[in-house]
Formats: sequence, C-alpha cells, structure tokens
Amino acid sequence: MNYVPFSSVYVNHLTISGLFSLNKSTIELAKPLVPNLGSIPTATLDQLELAQQNLGAGMNQAQKSALSDGVKALDKERDAIIAEIFRVTGSYLRSSNEAKKSAASTLHLFLVPYKGVASQPVNIETGTVTDMVLKYRARPDLQAAAQTLGIDNLFDGLDSKNMELNSFYSNRTTEYAERDEAASSFKPAAVAAYIQFCTSIEQAFNFAPNETITALFNIMDEYRKKYHALETVKSAAPATTETAK
Repeated sequence: MNYVPFSSVYVNHLTISGLFSLNKSTIELAKPLVPNLGSIPTATLDQLELAQQNLGAGMNQAQKSALSDGVKALDKERDAIIAEIFRVTGSYLRSSNEAKKSAASTLHLFLVPYKGVASQPVNIETGTVTDMVLKYRARPDLQAAAQTLGIDNLFDGLDSKNMELNSFYSNRTTEYAERDEAASSFKPAAVAAYIQFCTSIEQAFNFAPNETITALFNIMDEYRKKYHALETVKSAAPATTETAK
C-alpha cells in the first residue's frame, strides 16, 4: 500500500503560544468527532486535552507576573482592533443592504468562537489571534465579506499588531523569560501529546479509514502546513519522523 503521512511541522520549534493555539484548534476540530474516531485516537485525544489544560494553566501562572507598560499598551491596541471588527460586523447584521447583511452574517458565524478573546491572558490571546487570522486568510469568502464591510484593513492591522506584540513579548529580558518558566515546563508533554494524537490519526487514515477520519486527517494536515510557517527555530539537521510530527 502507499502510506500517506502528515505534512511535517516541527511542533517543538513553535512558541508556547503557537503550540497552545495549534493544540486548541486540533482539539476543537476533533472533539465533536469522537464517536467515529475509534478507541486509540480517542484515548490520545484525551491525553492531548489534559496536556493542553496543564499548558494553559502554566501560561496563566506565568501571566500573573506584572507585565511591562509596553506589552500592556500593545495589548490594548490589539484589543481595540478586535472590538472594532466585532462592532462593525454586528452593526451590519441589521443592515437593509442585503449584500452587507449577508457579508456580516458570514463574518459573524466565523467570529462567534472568538468572542471574549480580548479577556484572555496576553500570551494565550496571541495564540488565539494567530489562529483566527490563519483561518481568515485561508477562506476567500471571509476576506470577500470583510472587503464588502470595509474592514479587511482591520484584519490586516490585527495581524500586524499581533505579530508586533508577539515579537516584543518574545524578546524581553531574562527577567521576563523567567516568568515563562511555569509554562515551559509543560511544553514537552504538550508536544508529545500532539505527536501521539497525530500518529494515531495518521495510522487510522492509512489502515482503517472512514469518512470522519479522512476529513479530520485532511483538515489537520492543512493546520500543520500553516503552523509550519510559524516555527521560530529551523533545525539545520534532518528531522526524524518523531520530531517532524
């Protein structure tokens, strides 16, 4: 048989927020499909959820430290852009212009899962916004809807502000790096759990596929391709199958 593997993504090279976001998207995608996944994928998904909870708790613990004025200012600017996207979209839901009303409805359905993102801890919000922008850019219908409402520039601005904040956050002094220690200690388990879940889905896809497994495999593979671009470290040595998962 012709074995089809997942596209490579070096999850250990992702930032903590990037890993959190990838795991979050994967869990949200797979959780409703549990009845059709089989026992092993379901068991590995449970492990991924537990590791994700621990990683999130570590990120929250790290976030309890006082943030610099610079981070606070950038976070406030990012939150303002998010609020404006939601405000404009919501206002056009009641528009008499059918084209704008339809565009607003399309964007509204996309934005619903991200309601409350601005109240998340800064580092977690960065990962969530990264996920949001990636999904937005992957869907021409959402981009067209944003253009119809005249807020495509807000999505571009949100992406730029999020990257600016993430860069500022990542390049802090050793004092800040020490604040991330709690979250960093949970990263290896979260990486391992993601790899195990992907391995179980990859094997199910190749040896015991069904419609659910096939659809899940394909969407997860698209996620992996997108997050590959977010890797912060590029290994000079050839990756093994395990690290590439």
